Amino acid sequence: MGRSLASTWVVLTLLAACPGCRSDKPDVRVRAAFETCRAAVEAGDARAATAALDPAFQGPEGMDKGMAQLFLMGTFRQQNVGVTVVRNEVAVKGNEAVQDLDLILTGRSGGLIPQDASHRSFRLRWRNVSGDWRLAEVQSLEGR
Repeated sequence: MGRSLASTWVVLTLLAACPGCRSDKPDVRVRAAFETCRAAVEAGDARAATAALDPAFQGPEGMDKGMAQLFLMGTFRQQNVGVTVVRNEVAVKGNEAVQDLDLILTGRSGGLIPQDASHRSFRLRWRNVSGDWRLAEVQSLEGR
């Protein structure tokens, strides 16, 4: 997308942060939360994309929840963001979950054809807080 890796992390983080539908299975709820947020990012809705970030959220370069929302608002003013999920694996242990993702992120400024595309791999750490899954941390798996 022509932005730094940290910027890409933020987009991914916010993709994963929206509340998902209710299900008894925790892994289904984590996947649904991610899908809801993916749709919010593609719709350019920064508020919905950051709704489920944990209050103690840790993003790249010390980014917190408020900074993440501001970053997305600025990004959405400049370009549309597309997200294609290549891999989505979720492992739940008690009240915590780890989600490993491979994504193709695209960006375009008004036209139909994406101007930039990048493949990224991430590990998301989720926490169950009073029945809602909250995104606590994002790690890049690049270079591992």
